[in-house]
This record gives sequence, structure tokens and C-alpha cells, in this order.
Amino acid sequence: MASYAVSVKNVVKHYGNHVVFNGISMNVERGTIYGLLGASGCGKTTLLSSILGRKTIEAGEIWLFGRKLGKNQSGIPCSKIGYMPQEIALIQEFTIRDTIYYFGRIYNMTYKEIKERFEALHALLELPPKERFLKHCSGGQQRRVSFAVALLHKPELLILDEPTVGLDPLLRERIWNYLRDLVQIDKVSVIITTHYIEECKDADKIGLMRNGKLLAEESPAKLLTHYHTDTLEEVFLELSKAQEEYNRTHIDTDAAKYESPPVSAAPSFETCAEDYGSRDVIVPTTKGKGKEKKKDVGSSSNFNIHRMHALFNKNWKQFYRNIGGILFLISFPILQLWFFVNSVGTNPINLNVGIVNKENSTSCRDSNWNTTVLVDKFDECHFKHISCQWMGYLDDPMINKVPYDTVAEAMQDVKHGKLVGFIHIPHNFSGAYEERIRLGQGAEKSSYNFGEIKVYLDMSNRQIGIMLQQKLIERFVQFQEDVLIHCNISTKLVEFPFKIHFYNGHNDEPMTVFMAPGIVVLLSFLLGSTMTSQILVKERLDGIWDRSVIAGVSSLEITLSHLLFQAAVMIIQCVESILMLFFILQISYAGNIGTMYLICYISGVCGMAYGFCGSAICRTHSEANIFCTGGYLPMTMICGVIWPIEGMPPVLRIIAVILPCTKSIQSFRNVMKKGWSLWNTDVLDGIGVNLLWIFVFAIMSIWFIKRNK
Repeated sequence: MASYAVSVKNVVKHYGNHVVFNGISMNVERGTIYGLLGASGCGKTTLLSSILGRKTIEAGEIWLFGRKLGKNQSGIPCSKIGYMPQEIALIQEFTIRDTIYYFGRIYNMTYKEIKERFEALHALLELPPKERFLKHCSGGQQRRVSFAVALLHKPELLILDEPTVGLDPLLRERIWNYLRDLVQIDKVSVIITTHYIEECKDADKIGLMRNGKLLAEESPAKLLTHYHTDTLEEVFLELSKAQEEYNRTHIDTDAAKYESPPVSAAPSFETCAEDYGSRDVIVPTTKGKGKEKKKDVGSSSNFNIHRMHALFNKNWKQFYRNIGGILFLISFPILQLWFFVNSVGTNPINLNVGIVNKENSTSCRDSNWNTTVLVDKFDECHFKHISCQWMGYLDDPMINKVPYDTVAEAMQDVKHGKLVGFIHIPHNFSGAYEERIRLGQGAEKSSYNFGEIKVYLDMSNRQIGIMLQQKLIERFVQFQEDVLIHCNISTKLVEFPFKIHFYNGHNDEPMTVFMAPGIVVLLSFLLGSTMTSQILVKERLDGIWDRSVIAGVSSLEITLSHLLFQAAVMIIQCVESILMLFFILQISYAGNIGTMYLICYISGVCGMAYGFCGSAICRTHSEANIFCTGGYLPMTMICGVIWPIEGMPPVLRIIAVILPCTKSIQSFRNVMKKGWSLWNTDVLDGIGVNLLWIFVFAIMSIWFIKRNK
């Protein structure tokens, strides 16, 4: 194997029930150009990915520079390989200079080496200006940059996956001329795939591939001579016909006609030549062993400070050059908390409430206590149109009084949604109410009926209905106390004989204060998962992940660089949330701000771990979004913010408690309202649950990253 840069022996690969290749073999001699030809979808890219260790094989052997790859294609000599994938696989937020220096640092080159090599490649390939962003370059310009990256570290093996597709013919010829110079002068081995078959006439050897099988492997000149034709297209056509004839002969079913035959019956070039009257059998030659320029080395170690520096630099530039993303990450916590404080827990205003006052059909404008509560010489109170006085107690921002003449009209408007309810006052309310107060249990039964105010509420909106009910009761209690004061009667007569005392809060505290801990924790979790749920998906789809790994970066380094960078961003977002909640919006608190910040931050990191896990599992952006929101929304429903978990079924209550945010919310609330310290057992429970989930998500992410290799 020492004379070969690449040797593939009887490799088998399936995707589900589909055979990608079954028993394929090929040999790339050192210091030669090997053209791997075939139509799109025949398996060329998958074969190269297997050689590079990005796709696992089920059987067979792959050798690189005389060294057999280990299980799962481990042991790739990254320092010897230059790879240009079919897609651009470059970071669009980078300039041309950033791109070259990023990969140079990954290859552990010094700044001087990178600069010298960059200058040479810039002139050779006529690259765009150094400070031009890749996203502002044309497709052809980006391909030239991608080619420069593959050549940057002077590899011994250059693998180019359709590098000339869509390029100008002159640029295509220039690339081929340069490849020939590399092979002749630097003895570089080149594998180039293309579906433009004729452009490989100058290759030293070509492999013609169809339906996952290598139909022939020989020099273009020998193939043209053997088949008595002037074009490789005609050679490929003859070989394709031979393969089809072989399939019809050896496979009975029509459904299996286009499947690759078993390894033992593979229609190799030699088989086709013997079966269809070829004059001789062309067998690949093997050159003598050559000396290696470099000592073979295995894959890079899992951690290298230079690569980590390059990855952090990449993440930072991608971050600060995405202005829209920065504005979102900075403004979202501030706006979300402002929206929350000003929309949740506040009292509704201008609710249309119908008033059917049968006692007084005229205006109550001039009524006051002196005209409605009359005290005679025996110090007895007499009420006159006291409903007018009651109407004054309904002057509240919550209530918009709408007068009606009849109950039927008001009821109709409630049914049609024009009113949230209406108040009905009987025609002799003052007299009956006076008798109820003066005589108590001695009053007539009719006085109890006519001496009460009837309220009809639309409870289709339960929150509005309950809040209006509480407001009306509160207003009437105040009205009744004032009536007794003006009648010189003790208010103890109407006071509720049940006194409630409040700890860690008060009765008038808005719902906003109760919900604030949940909103902060959930917001941190959401921001963390949102930031990381797309990272791996985007890098995989853009080809950046594979290209970086092939260049020598480990999956651990990529994952760790993203997590540490996003964790630094999370520090700023949690500071924003705490400052906004307690210092700008003035939410009261009793505990230590540092402890609350710690809970908030760990919840954010847990969200990051969750998003990263989803990014490792999912293959598309839409799948990652579904994973993120699909887990976040149910957790929001049962974490105790919308409704107490004590009101849930026992099974759901257990699920709610073990989810990441529930205990964190309770810990945050206990610190904020009760002043508990960090070392309180319940507070530590909330932090511990999050740390446990971070560990679980991390393990799942690592497992899925390896599984989806």
C-alpha cells in the first residue's frame, strides 16, 4: 500500500435499503491526478466522505498513505489532506483574509507562513480583494477562495469534489493547469470528481462510476484506445450499456434492475471486456514505492489551543458582524420584561358595565350625602335615592358606566359582547335598604329582595369577570361603611369577622410580582435554547462542520467553543434581565441579587444545553425550531407560572417538578420574596435540577453527534 496515496478495497455502504456502493475498490497512486467521474447521485461524494472519515462504511478497507483507517474511519492524517467540498462550505461573515487565516490557524501554521502562502495563492488564483466579505463575492470567486483553502497548507493529497462546476471555461482550464504543475513539481496526489467527463482527459487515471459501481479504472488514453473512440463520453456510454446488460442477465426482477449486483458479481471493467468481445483485459498498473515527504500522523488530538483560538475568533466575528442578531439578543430581554410588567397583572380599564337604575330615572348629578342620607331628630337615618350615592363609588378606571332603561336591553347587549355585565337596582332600593339596616332580622322579606343590588356578569372571560366582581364587592363594602359612618352607626356591624395577616407580601400586591420569577427563568431558558438550537444545524448544512473537522478540528473543540462563547453572551443577557426587573421596573425583592442572578444564569446555560442537544439531533432549521418550541411550550404550561402545580393531577405534578424550570422558578421566588440564601436546601434543589439536566443534555448531544457522523 505504500505506493498508493489512497487505496479502497471492497467497501460497502448503504442508506437504509438503498445500496450506495457494494464492493467498490479504487487505487490512487502517489503523485498522480485521479479523476472520479460519473453523473450526479452515483455515489462520488459519499465515497470521498468515506475516505475522509465523515461517513462510516459497513465493510471493506480504506488506506491512506499506506496506513489503514481504524474503526469508524479514525486515524485520518489531517495535516496531509487538502479538501475542497462540492458546496462552498465557507463562513459568509468572513472576509477573504479572515477565511485564509482561520484555516491557517487550524492547520497550526504560523502567522508568517499564512501570510506568505496567502500572498502566493491570492496572486495565483486572482482572488478578490482581501477585505471583501465572502457574501459579497460571486459564486466563481467563492470557489476560488475555497480552492485556496484546500491548497493553503501544501497538502500531499488534494481531494476536490466537483471544483469546476458552474465555472467559466477559462478558469476551469487554469485550475487544471495548476493541478498538473502541483503533481509534476510537488508530487501532490489529486482526486478530483466531476460530471464533466471530458475535462478529465489530462488525468493520469480515471474511475468511471455509475450506480455505486466502478465500471473502469484506467488512464484516459488507454480507455480511448481500447474502445476505439475519441471521447470519454462514448467510453462511459459503452460501459453503462454493458452494466445494464449485465443487470438484465443476472437479476430477474425489474425492481432490482438498477440495483448494484453483489460484490462477487460486480461488472468490473475486466468482466465487461471479457464478456463483450474486448480485445484484451486492461489491468491497473502499480508503480514502485516512493519516499514519503512527511511522517504519517493520525487524526488531531481532541484539544488544541491554537484551534480553540481560531474557533473563538470565528464565533466572535460571526456574532458581531450579524447586526440584526446582536440587536435581537440585547433588546429581547429588555422588551420582553417591559411587555410583561406592563401587560400582565395590571387591572383592566374601561370595561363597559350597564347600569339599570329603576330607583332614579333622572340624573344623579347633584346628589350628595346630605341629600341621600337624612338624619331625623331621633338620630335615625332615612335614605332617599341612595343609589345615586352608590353610583359615585363606581367612578373607577376599570368601569365605564353605560345607562340602560330596561333589564332586557342590558341583557341583550351582554349576549352580544357589548357589555361585560350590568347592575340592576330595584325601584324602591333606598327604602328597602334602609329597613334592612335599621330593623335587621325584623325587616320584611320583601326588603331583603328589593334592598339588594343585582349584578349580572359575562364569565366567558373568566379573568375579566372575577376582577370586575372583586372590584364591585370592594366598592360596595366601602360604600356601606361610609353609609354607616354618616348614620352614626359603628362600622363593626358590617365588618367581616375574619382577619387575615400576610407574610412575605401583601394583599394588594399585583400578580406581576408572583409571575416575575417564572418569566425571568423561562426567558433565560428560551434565550439559551434559541441561541444554540440552530448552531450545529447551520454549520452542518453549510458544510463548515465537515470542512473544519477534515482540517483537524475535533467535534469536542467545535462544541466547546460554541458553548463557552454562548455562555459569555448569556452573562450579559442575565445582567440585563436582573437590572431591568429590579432596578428599572422596580419590582420589590427581599433576597440577595447575586443568588437570583446565579439561578437565572444556570437556567440559561441549561437552555443552551437543551438547544445544543436539539441542534445535534435535528438535520434542518425547521426541525430544530420544532424541537426548541415543542419542548419549551409544554414546560411553560406546567411549570407553575400559569397555574399552580398543586392543582394538577399527581402524575403531571411529578413531571412538572423534574422538568428544568419548575424548581428553578420556585427557588428564584423563595429568594426574591422570602429572602432565602443560596445554601437553603430548596434553593440548592432548583440549581441541582438544572445542573443535572445540563449533564443529561450534554451526554445526549455527544452521543447524537457521534451517531450522525
